[in-house]
Amino acid sequence: MGLFIEVAIEEAACASQPECRECVQSCPVDILERAAGERVARVIDENVDECILCDLCVVRCPVEAVTVTKLYAAG
Repeated sequence: MGLFIEVAIEEAACASQPECRECVQSCPVDILERAAGERVARVIDENVDECILCDLCVVRCPVEAVTVTKLYAAG
């Protein structure tokens, strides 16, 4: 988990699409990975603070397994 955001992957939903890499391929700052043969994508914890809140990973996931949560209040 990052200091200001949390990126999470719902494992059961992600595992239902074993060949999918949409979230990984869409992330411009490489905070997600899914190695060949891996059951689910994973968040690279040390890269989470690089997230630019573009939500491409959320939008591109066909099973809505990715969530990005802001841990601060705007305003």
